Amino acid sequence: TVTMMVASRDKRLRTPKGPELCCQRKVPQYKPLDSVDLALFFMLIVVEGVSATGKTTWASQHAPAVVGETIAPGPKRGASDDEIGVYWADRNAERWAQGLGLETAYSTACFDCDPLKIHYTWTLSQVGRDTRNEWKASVKAARRNFVDRRIGFADQIVFLEPAVEVIRQQKENDAVRSRFNFELHLSLYEPLRRWYATLEALAPGRVVFSGHQTDQVPGAFPRVDRYNVELFDAFIAAVDGCHG
Repeated sequence: TVTMMVASRDKRLRTPKGPELCCQRKVPQYKPLDSVDLALFFMLIVVEGVSATGKTTWASQHAPAVVGETIAPGPKRGASDDEIGVYWADRNAERWAQGLGLETAYSTACFDCDPLKIHYTWTLSQVGRDTRNEWKASVKAARRNFVDRRIGFADQIVFLEPAVEVIRQQKENDAVRSRFNFELHLSLYEPLRRWYATLEALAPGRVVFSGHQTDQVPGAFPRVDRYNVELFDAFIAAVDGCHG
């Protein structure tokens, strides 16, 4: 039995004031549209966090329909950065399409990890990995899909951030998944939070931090900017000053 998503807006978790932004670099200004004109009655939610934060459990307990992580063989050996970017952008677009279908059927759908997954190579670059060119390629491919409305921003992103010792314990208690490269993924904790803090600064109310502390879905609402390319460009410009 899966819990249906029902929550009043006054019970919504509040984002901590003044979240740490990626950088102080001046970026293009994005002005959110007035949600009063929105004629949408559906909702797409993402649950995010590093490995072993409890994303799959949270999604299964709080959403009527869940889109799991992508299981794919990966791009061909020797593929260029651009080819790799297109490959994963297309896999992410497939997940987005699945979410739209479930949203139509159940009103609300939850992604176990963000389908707009262009943060992985960026967060790696924040911990010393030479992945900037891969990230730029993934951004280019994602933007093309964004313009075509094959991918977008979820209406609500719930960010799970339990203490590191709790994450380690949850990893040890999981007898099902091996969690390959766990220590590397754990090192992405702070960069990943900065990524979503920057998005929250540009589109206030989209990200709910400390999502692991709630037993119910935050009182979210549909947004008009799922496919707003201006927001996408402003967001990329903001995080781009933090590479390496």
